[in-house]
Amino acid sequence: MKYLPFLFLLFISSAVHSATGDPVDKRFTLGVGTYATVIAYDDSFLADDEFTGISLSLAYALSDILSIRGTYFSQDHDTFSSIDSTGFDFLGHVGLNMGSPGFKAYIGGGIFSEEWETGSLSQSFDGLQLSGGIGYNWESVALDFILNLRDASDYENFVNNVSPNANAAAASGSLLLSFRF
Repeated sequence: MKYLPFLFLLFISSAVHSATGDPVDKRFTLGVGTYATVIAYDDSFLADDEFTGISLSLAYALSDILSIRGTYFSQDHDTFSSIDSTGFDFLGHVGLNMGSPGFKAYIGGGIFSEEWETGSLSQSFDGLQLSGGIGYNWESVALDFILNLRDASDYENFVNNVSPNANAAAASGSLLLSFRF
């Protein structure tokens, strides 16, 4: 996988910071929520691609300022219901109150991978993404809103067969309700 060096550096950085970070109350969250993706094109000939669906997320607070999160999502195209999108993203975040009760805010980045399917046809997209979010941790429950700005080059390559000079911007967002343990 071409992102293996990135993940290795993230893991090493996480291990160093977790040894020096503040203790956290509950390190894991397991959440379900909504997931939406928008790919906006600058060519008026192309309609924007919009997907909505559900997600399942597992996060681990390495310290009160550092966490990692993996999310699996399944979505349907809002206009063409025969197109399904499934995939995952893996994120590292730096922020406040990642494992303690109270308001939390964070920024970071990671990778995404998704596959669009319709009938027997499929197309894969992957890349890096910037991420940020806000939320609140109660004793046993957490609520998070996460916004990801994705690398759009794979989406641009996909539509260049139809519109050779199209540029794209891609983003995804998720609203999660999680159990803390």
